[in-house]
Amino acid sequence: MKDRTSDGASRVAGARVGSDKSPAVRSAFSCLVVSWVLLGPACTRSGPPPVAPAETAGPAAAGGEKEVRPAGSGLDRARLQADIGYLASDELRGRFTLSPELAAAAEFLAGRHRELGLVPVGGASSFLVDFPIPIGVKPSRPPALSLVRGGKASAVAAADFAVVPQTGSGTVRGPAVFVGYAAKADPAPAGDEGKSEGKPAEAAVYDDLAGVDLKGKVAVVLHDVPGRPEPMAFFRRLQQLQAEFAAAAAPLKEKKDAAGLLELHGRTRARLLALIQPFAPGVDLKDMWPAPADTLTLELELQAVLGVAMREAAKLKGPKFGFSEGSLKTKVERLAAAGAVGVVVVRGPRSFLADDEREADAFPPLTREDGPVGEPFKVPVVQVKWKAADKLLRIGKKKRKISELQSAIDTTYVPQSAEIPGLEVELSAAVEPIQVTAPNVIASVPGTDLAQEIVVLGAHYDHIGVDGRGECNEVRKDGAVDGICNGADDNASGTAMLLELARHFKQHPPRRTVVFTHFAGEELGLLGSKALAERPPFAIDKVVAMINLDMIGRLGPKGLAIGGIVSSDAWMPLLDRVGTAGLAVLYEASVATRSDHASFYRKQVPVLFFFTGTHTDYHRPSDHADKINWDGLMSIGGIVHGVARELADGYAVPYKAPPEGGGLAGGLPGSNPDTVVKRVPAKE
Repeated sequence: MKDRTSDGASRVAGARVGSDKSPAVRSAFSCLVVSWVLLGPACTRSGPPPVAPAETAGPAAAGGEKEVRPAGSGLDRARLQADIGYLASDELRGRFTLSPELAAAAEFLAGRHRELGLVPVGGASSFLVDFPIPIGVKPSRPPALSLVRGGKASAVAAADFAVVPQTGSGTVRGPAVFVGYAAKADPAPAGDEGKSEGKPAEAAVYDDLAGVDLKGKVAVVLHDVPGRPEPMAFFRRLQQLQAEFAAAAAPLKEKKDAAGLLELHGRTRARLLALIQPFAPGVDLKDMWPAPADTLTLELELQAVLGVAMREAAKLKGPKFGFSEGSLKTKVERLAAAGAVGVVVVRGPRSFLADDEREADAFPPLTREDGPVGEPFKVPVVQVKWKAADKLLRIGKKKRKISELQSAIDTTYVPQSAEIPGLEVELSAAVEPIQVTAPNVIASVPGTDLAQEIVVLGAHYDHIGVDGRGECNEVRKDGAVDGICNGADDNASGTAMLLELARHFKQHPPRRTVVFTHFAGEELGLLGSKALAERPPFAIDKVVAMINLDMIGRLGPKGLAIGGIVSSDAWMPLLDRVGTAGLAVLYEASVATRSDHASFYRKQVPVLFFFTGTHTDYHRPSDHADKINWDGLMSIGGIVHGVARELADGYAVPYKAPPEGGGLAGGLPGSNPDTVVKRVPAKE
């Protein structure tokens, strides 16, 4: 990264762009942990008649998927293929938000809308609308940390602590309190017997802050959650193991050394089990990653491995912690809400880092090139090396070390929160943000008699980049190395479909204004859609509905998922009216937080989410255009077109207030059977 200016704002590589599903919200891990959740089998319930096809079916679907006839909508198949082909080409190098290649993708989309005759929104002169991305901070003065006993202050050595990138600025002082992991377990669900008797779920079985007074005090907190690895640390170690295996396997495959590959599998599997066991202690992993009959086809698939790990970990007894519970963001927000004026973070000797990483106990960098650092905390936060903390801090009446208390928490699941007798902590931090910018691409077709009302159609056009930048990891196969995650399905498919819909609406003017939004930064945490929803170039209260297209190019036997039904009672009647184009369709009530429609739902806008599910090529270099199910994509486009046309011509979709629990869900459509509205099987 270069061209960063002194005032903290910059563009990346001389281009227009810059850079917790926190990027971790939408990180590779956060998505992979749900990728094993399938949409579920189609039921026998009959659906409405299919939309009549406008053209004959093309070649059979890729990968042996069932052929479906495309729905009639006037969509141009050749244009879709060309647009996806370019967006997913090596030239654009995975369209990572913090890369110059995103600028090329943005200009391409702007050019296509210009060719189609669309116009910028709100009288703007450009289709490109920049938004800021915080990628770090720079200290305006050196941080300070002192331990005060009996009125006497002792400064902690500068080498033993550092501010974290999201630290708030200020100088604070207060009594020190050890708060363990500052974690709270999810409520334990009632067993099957309890459910049948209508008994409520049990209360939370673990809470580090229960009964702890933090008002005006400085909290000392551990990374992670009790007895479990921090998710990203765990995932990165798995990624490293996968990369090492691939590098070692490549020459053996070229030599067709089956015996060598089998030996490599044994060594790697032992390391794999050693990594997973702490994540799912006590779980029998004997069936984890067996060697295939043909050893030359041996691969280490993280998706499959994580699926097993997550399922088995979910079966364990004891407290269950949410995905974000171990994040520093969650901890600090909870501590600040409880009244803490500052936070001291300690990684702890029992962290699930590799031995060398744990011993080095490195501080997080103050700037990053792989994603945003997130919004600043409300209070100053520093990290202290665990060996220094173990030496300097003695907790409770027995004056125990942090390492002792961490071990006790991890083995007994009993909180060990306690004051640190006679100790006050004074800490000072002063930082300035470093920001870059990235563009959303926004175009519109003005409406006729209902022009003041707006329908938003959206899709993210960014992806995860290349190996060594973003979250992409290279793969080696048959001696070839591919380090570009092209993202044909994710989400060139939705992006290209948006262009086709724009062409249609320009040719057939709508009553309502239709706004086409190509979001950047989705893979880094829905950054573009959040920015647009917070600072729209139109009145947000005039938006009648938002439709989001994300990964619609790999239609398979499990069909199409349509989420967001909970956001309006009018959605199901409209979808029934439009029909299913003969496809298997799952209708999902909840609003998944993992894609851009969630940003609009939080603004009380009715939303729909079209999605065909994850697959083995998800977030991998193998997500190529030649694996798109073109017939399936055309059929889905017909459904989307039908819904969008009805909305654009005045169909009313009143917003429905969310049910208890908020209507939002971290899982993908179909992951929770309780929120599935219905399933319609494919029409033979």
